Amino acid sequence: MKTLTTLGAAIGAALAHDISFSGGSIYDPFPLPFPAEDDMLGNVSLRRRREFAWGRHHAHEALRKLGFAPVPILSRVDRAPLWPSGVVGSISHSSSDCGAVAGNSKNVLALGLDIEDQEPLEADILPFVCTCEEIERKEWSSSRFGPKLLLAIKEAVYKSYAPATGEFLDFQDVSVRTNDQSGVFEAEIVNPEKPTSFGSRTINGIYRPFDGGIVALAVRFRGA
Repeated sequence: MKTLTTLGAAIGAALAHDISFSGGSIYDPFPLPFPAEDDMLGNVSLRRRREFAWGRHHAHEALRKLGFAPVPILSRVDRAPLWPSGVVGSISHSSSDCGAVAGNSKNVLALGLDIEDQEPLEADILPFVCTCEEIERKEWSSSRFGPKLLLAIKEAVYKSYAPATGEFLDFQDVSVRTNDQSGVFEAEIVNPEKPTSFGSRTINGIYRPFDGGIVALAVRFRGA
């Protein structure tokens, strides 16, 4: 099975040339971020510094692969990454891996990335993550990750949705259908009180397993 490092080409092939991905383990010696990025951290634990440094490193790599010069990626007031003009993106990490995705805003309106480890979802959390309909049809039944798959997808959907709308999505606000043969998902915003995502209540994306976990990526293309 592919590692997160070698999964980038498969993710790119599944989407479009206007989207790039970079990822890998957080346990390798971590790179130094730009000074302006490092200044944001302050006094944090070594683990947090490691996660942050690798997250920014993969964000810089995703920018480079997309044809943009790597620049400091600071944070918005809500702590979400502040991407350079012309780029949308997302950063995520699990307990052992980290990755970033970037897209050219000429063709990509929103991206959301989530990386989860392979530890199973606790049974008492299931009703909070999955809707009654998802539980009834056992939406995750064909995946070795079980309900953890839906957790990853819904986190990715939220991260693509929130920056554009300024709205929070609860797990119950989203209903997901998956196709394990293609690794494609369709998520619907089922809470009518929530605004649409660029005029639509449907957000699509892909998910891929890797050695150590699963990655989910939600994307909204311009004109789609």
